[in-house]
Amino acid sequence: MANEDKKVITLLCERAADLNNLLDSNGDVQGVSGLSVVKLPCSGMIQPLMIEGALKAGAAGVIVCGCQIGDCFYREGNKMIRERLLGDRVPTLKKAIDRRRILALWLSRLQVKKFVDEANDFVAYVRGLEAPAAEPAKPAPAAAAKPAAADKPAAADKPAVAAEKPAEKNADAKAEEKVAAKPVQTDKGKAQEPKAETAKSHEKPAETAAEKPAGDTASGDATASGDK
Repeated sequence: MANEDKKVITLLCERAADLNNLLDSNGDVQGVSGLSVVKLPCSGMIQPLMIEGALKAGAAGVIVCGCQIGDCFYREGNKMIRERLLGDRVPTLKKAIDRRRILALWLSRLQVKKFVDEANDFVAYVRGLEAPAAEPAKPAPAAAAKPAAADKPAAADKPAVAAEKPAEKNADAKAEEKVAAKPVQTDKGKAQEPKAETAKSHEKPAETAAEKPAGDTASGDATASGDK
């Protein structure tokens, strides 16, 4: 078979089925051909990325083994990974992962025989599956070409800062000319202008004796005759 030489990886909670008496120095399980064990303090530490990584690295399948549901030493660790495998809790397994190659077991420390029986059946099953298609290698991204130094604009092309504001100088010059052209009013100039009241006094004709009223003339005559 295409999967005969591939191993099955077991991610095992160290408080689940006690396999210490079945493990050799390489971590392989005696009595189950091609089964290796990786221990963790709690199955809640298992992440879907670990399972996906094992399958991509060439494992024929992955067994997740935790404590019995409701009997986790860390309260809900086994429940968390169970929900992730079922897709009820994030992060979940990617859709491209073949679920047939994943087995979940929830066992107590005393259920060693049950583990061995389940593991033998699973190993035989996954080795009978067709080999997973290899993922095509992703092409390396091409390095972006850096522009040559000649492509950069020359420093002379940049307009000078002083030449960018000619209008400001013209405006200042015009303002100075406008101030210089405006005549300055002095007190002397104001004194030379005739006042309206003075003009009116000159315009009034002098009062003459002929223009006096008749009453005044009669009294004058009477005084003169009396004197005589």
